Amino acid sequence: MEPRRISPDERTIGMLFQDTISRYLARQYLNWLLGVLLVFAFLISVFDIVELLRRASGKDAVSMGVILQMAAFKLPLLIQDLSPFIILISSMLAFWRLAKANELVVARAAGLSPWQIVGPVISIVLLVGVLQITMLNPVGARLNAQFERIETEFFRREASQLALAPSGFWVRQSTAQGATVIHAKSVAGEQLEISEVMVLTLDSRERFLSRMDAESGVLGNGIWIFQNAWLTSPDGKRTFYDEWTIPTDMTLDRIRESFASADTISFWELPGFIDTLRDAGFNAIEHRLRFHTLLSTPLLLCAMVLAAAIFSLRASQRLGAAYMVVGGISIGFVFFFINRIVNAIGLSAEIPVLLAAWIPAGVMTMLALSALLHLEDG
Repeated sequence: MEPRRISPDERTIGMLFQDTISRYLARQYLNWLLGVLLVFAFLISVFDIVELLRRASGKDAVSMGVILQMAAFKLPLLIQDLSPFIILISSMLAFWRLAKANELVVARAAGLSPWQIVGPVISIVLLVGVLQITMLNPVGARLNAQFERIETEFFRREASQLALAPSGFWVRQSTAQGATVIHAKSVAGEQLEISEVMVLTLDSRERFLSRMDAESGVLGNGIWIFQNAWLTSPDGKRTFYDEWTIPTDMTLDRIRESFASADTISFWELPGFIDTLRDAGFNAIEHRLRFHTLLSTPLLLCAMVLAAAIFSLRASQRLGAAYMVVGGISIGFVFFFINRIVNAIGLSAEIPVLLAAWIPAGVMTMLALSALLHLEDG
């Protein structure tokens, strides 16, 4: 007996049905995603404000307005860091709601495979991942830089500021008499050897006191040492010194830690900043790891959708919501554990940065795919 041939009209109806189901699933997931995102944003803001209030106790200069501003500036970065958990929870709730209403059963009975059910959600999550690294990350990085500036001003009270740019190495250190600004065109060596140095000395009112130009300098123990220096006074008189010294509270470790953190640099600016760090002779592992971790974000978010589908589809088979909750918590714990361990190993340069950045996303994707294939076959 010959198999029945599917007519063009039936094929068209099937495609329209699948397209309708896909759009319905995508709309349902978007509703849950927005709801979970708003809940997370509210909870993060509350906890962050409480922590800032604790830190601000005893500091009269820190008003409630400053605290609310700091919490708002930090929120986008925290949302980015927690985005895998937001995607996981929203996916589990969306699939579980569809399963509870027997809509997944109807979709399966109509001939849709788990991959066709998960497909619309993965498409949305891929788009969310791309938008996160290309749009949300630059905004979050800029706001986080503002957060760190306010935190330094009101909480840390650091007297020195450092910056590394294509134009060179900049240090501003405050003194009892005013401030000293140091600029060097290049940096080399483990002992922070700088060359083509210019030092400006300012009084407490930011008025010019003197300028010193030197061929080279090095950071010593509580002191900057400059060689072959020319000192120019306000009246234009120039004096030559074989060696010129300036006291400082800087240390090499503090300087390395004081450059812009990876969280304050946008995805688009990270490659250029990494090159600047390398050219200046500094370690760029943290920034490279951050860049490749951002690149792996869409894959990781898709892995979270697949993991949610495993437990949610199982829940539809009368195993209950408890199974889904326990499974989701387990997935979140496994991801958190793997991510922390691998990132720490990557920062210590024990494994290549590329491997450290992509292992969490790759492992989660392979585990979720294997489990989903097993459920489909079983």
